[in-house]
Amino acid sequence: MEIKMRYFGLLAETLQKEEEIITTKAKNIGDLKNELLKRYPTLENKTFVLAQQNSIKAEEEKLLEQEVALFPPFSGG
Repeated sequence: MEIKMRYFGLLAETLQKEEEIITTKAKNIGDLKNELLKRYPTLENKTFVLAQQNSIKAEEEKLLEQEVALFPPFSGG
């Protein structure tokens, strides 16, 4: 499956890219997160959440969609 990945903030700086298309065998968010940690070891020490379909912090068992975003921690008010 091809997925468009979008990276924001410190994660985009760390990976030196804001987006890419990846091919994955992951079926859900948890599998994708594990795959990304293997693909990009620099993410190991970073805190981030995966989001899809306007849902920040998608559950790990959530099935993958065509576009996933990685966000660093943020606060708002």
